[in-house]
Amino acid sequence: MLKKAVMLSVVCCIAFFSFGCAKKLSKDEMIERGKYLVNACGVLAHHTPIGKDGKPDLNKFMAGSEVPYKGAWGVSYSKNLTPDNDTGIGMMTDEEVINMIKDEGINGKAPLYYDYYRGLTDEDLKSLVSYLRTLTPITNKIPADTKPGEAKVVEKKVEPKKAVTPAKKATTAKKTTTKKK
Repeated sequence: MLKKAVMLSVVCCIAFFSFGCAKKLSKDEMIERGKYLVNACGVLAHHTPIGKDGKPDLNKFMAGSEVPYKGAWGVSYSKNLTPDNDTGIGMMTDEEVINMIKDEGINGKAPLYYDYYRGLTDEDLKSLVSYLRTLTPITNKIPADTKPGEAKVVEKKVEPKKAVTPAKKATTAKKTTTKKK
């Protein structure tokens, strides 16, 4: 009997602290929470193009990437998550952005890091979108995703630099013949 009473008390305490003490986040707190989630979920690494030095190109922070992700779903590209009206999320409502995040990994779309997002609360998703809205809008057109069997992806090939060897000087030796007298 005592064991059941203790378990019931524990459940009640958890419920009280989980629901009773939850406070609504302010706009600034939501933005900070969203920034934390972007960093914790690895969004930066996938939605920021990589520069020639192999590091994220922070001049195009969160502006999407042309690196293709291939799988059973076809080929997909990391989208521009800046609030740019033409190539980013600028013209989307918060609900549309949230649905886009939730929809990753279902309906035949790429399952890219869907596991990170499916456990997020509605408040977390709203915070993530609030943070994305504060970013600098960057116009960066990303290739369209393709389904299996559609157009092939043309990957940019990086050719290794060939070793440059100094050119050999052409020697033109004059043949001299000596006549015997």
